[in-house]
Amino acid sequence: MPDGILTYQRGEIWWVDLQPVVGHEADKKRPCLILQNDIGNKNGPTTIVAPLLPGTKTYPFVVNVTPTEQNGLDKERHINLSQMRAVDAQRIKKQQGVLEEIYWPEIEQAVCIELGFSAVFN
Repeated sequence: MPDGILTYQRGEIWWVDLQPVVGHEADKKRPCLILQNDIGNKNGPTTIVAPLLPGTKTYPFVVNVTPTEQNGLDKERHINLSQMRAVDAQRIKKQQGVLEEIYWPEIEQAVCIELGFSAVFN
């Protein structure tokens, strides 16, 4: 969050207003994972998020998440890393939960695959 106040942190799931959209972007208010590091979250006017979409998928840039009390999700969802984007802090509305640590290695791999950095980590 801008002005040196850390309102949201990496790993938290927040409802984010993704509208308006263009083309095939994920739309409407959706739970999104905060991906950006907390130095950026504390000092910048934007943060990087990835939407959690309904259902499960088997793409290399997707991480499937099971609902738990900790993450606050209502059903099976998938984090679509091909849809990660920077959003203004004004779009971030309400915290849903915190993603469990068990998903982070898979998220890191999916981000590397999506951005074409996978060879660096092999």
